[in-house]
Amino acid sequence: MVCRGVLAVLLLGAGCSQLSDEMLTIEAGYREARYEDVVVWLDDLEPDVPAMDEPERARFFYLRGMAAHRLGDHDEALHYLALAREVAGPDGRGLREGWRAQLDETLVALTPTGATHHARSPGPETRGAERGSPAVPAETGAEDPASPGGGATDAPADPVP
Repeated sequence: MVCRGVLAVLLLGAGCSQLSDEMLTIEAGYREARYEDVVVWLDDLEPDVPAMDEPERARFFYLRGMAAHRLGDHDEALHYLALAREVAGPDGRGLREGWRAQLDETLVALTPTGATHHARSPGPETRGAERGSPAVPAETGAEDPASPGGGATDAPADPVP
């Protein structure tokens, strides 16, 4: 009976060690901007999230959210980054230096301001308020000669005051 208990503790310890090693590999992949790989690796680890301690869980959610953000999946990013904020708490438990500030900035950029559950699409390239609404080019007035009609548009011109 004692042998079973010792064996269970050893297996649990080995599992935690392997999980920590995998998280270090994932962090390295994130630093190397291998975001697609990071998402795949984290998807594989997601069933193990309940077994993670809180700091490791905060890192998991942060990396999953930031990788999704870098890949342009803003709804997914908002989901995981909100989880990271909740698990990390106000002191940023589990997050690396600089991650808490990046987390807060990204959440501000993604959090919807209107009545929607979709994340905003941040960035200087568009001024679209929410996902699903048409994106408006940041610079208007420039005609695209490659567009059909040689730059002419069917939209009415804005009245000049």
